[in-house]
Amino acid sequence: MAEALRLHEQLLPVSNAMFIETSPGPVKTAMSHLGLSAGDPRLPLVAMGKENKHKLIAVLKECGLDRIK
Repeated sequence: MAEALRLHEQLLPVSNAMFIETSPGPVKTAMSHLGLSAGDPRLPLVAMGKENKHKLIAVLKECGLDRIK
């Protein structure tokens, strides 16, 4: 239980950041940042705005999710 709580608290900022814009933009941006193939959102959805993209990537880095090796 303690380990689950620790992981939850560690990843909570990432979970919250996934909702700064309409899905699937943040998920696709995070996957792309991690080096995973995600592609662009299909219309009528669009890619994340520049400012929010930078915020999301900053959260990923803060949580130790910079790149999948």
